[in-house]
Amino acid sequence: MNLEQYLQEAKRKEKQGQLEEAILDYEKAKVLDANNKEIVLSLSRLYLFKNKPIQSLEILYELPSIDHDADYLLQLSSTYMALQRFEDAYRILLDAVHSHPTPPLLNNLGVVSIRLNKKKEAIEYLSRSLDLENKNPNTWINLATFYEAQSDFDTAIAVLKKAILQLQHPEIYERLALALSRKRQFDEAINAIEDGLRQYSDQSRLMRSKLKILFMSEQYDECLKYIEWLESEKAADLEFRKEMLEIKEQVFFHRREIDQCLNTLDDLIQLSHESPVYFLRKAFVFLSQKNFRSALEWATKLLKLPHLAPNLRSEGVMLMKSIELENWKLLAYMLFSDPIFKDAMRQNPVYAIQSRGILLPEEGMAQIIEWLKNPSSPKFASYNDGNKNIN
Repeated sequence: MNLEQYLQEAKRKEKQGQLEEAILDYEKAKVLDANNKEIVLSLSRLYLFKNKPIQSLEILYELPSIDHDADYLLQLSSTYMALQRFEDAYRILLDAVHSHPTPPLLNNLGVVSIRLNKKKEAIEYLSRSLDLENKNPNTWINLATFYEAQSDFDTAIAVLKKAILQLQHPEIYERLALALSRKRQFDEAINAIEDGLRQYSDQSRLMRSKLKILFMSEQYDECLKYIEWLESEKAADLEFRKEMLEIKEQVFFHRREIDQCLNTLDDLIQLSHESPVYFLRKAFVFLSQKNFRSALEWATKLLKLPHLAPNLRSEGVMLMKSIELENWKLLAYMLFSDPIFKDAMRQNPVYAIQSRGILLPEEGMAQIIEWLKNPSSPKFASYNDGNKNIN
């Protein structure tokens, strides 16, 4: 194929989301014309999409002859931003906007200013970008994000409402709804989502947001009805289905409908091919109901999983400690409040503890038996001082 054919194939595959294949065709085209600006910028952009900023930067360094080109400087600044090199991006953009005060460059400069805590500059550059081009949803969202970061939700809401007067875009409706939710203006938030859905009826992001807002506003009945409608009317992707089930599980948990909660967790375990996150969640639900045996069972299953992430292992260990602590508390309560249990402990401590469903580690049980056999031992002196009335 010739250069033009490679380019057309690359563009077609990129449009279809076949990014790896598109990169290969752009690379083949680059062999035929190494200094082609369109090829280099397209490759750099796709490497960023694939979270490969180093490759993106290497590609750009191969075009020193156009280092004053606005498109090149925009892509270079975006790459530095992806690399968290905000000082470098700021320096490049500051020089660029003097000779190329384009809306995209001003927008990037505003974003970098936010990251460098240059608040006045951030507002100035984002506002200048909007003065030149008010149809770019990203710039409106960046400006609103700036105010949200300052906890100035009123101004963020005002910015997003102004944005909707200039253009309709699903993400702006979504961001407006979420900002309103932060102010606990849930009815307005739902109205914003509904306005967006009237124009973008198949936007799953808006549906997700509506579901989250219904849950946050504790409209649990409406939440379940909406999930039921989504499940029957929409062929949701796997991630959306998981989100729906997660919210359904939380609704059941908040309504203390524990059987439905656990059944939903079973569905999540199956749908996710036994994700350990849901093992942990199921153990926690059982623990909240003081069903220690089932909680221990699921915590043990979690910790036996191979290649368990460190954070999940840590949470699993903490949950096991919580189970043990709750059982020690139950034992102490029974000793102080139940004379029959206290007598049973003197006769047969293992049977007494197990018959009450109290779960203790083997070393804990061994210490109790040793104490009952020799309570005057110096080893238990401090414990005995605080518990003389037990006997």
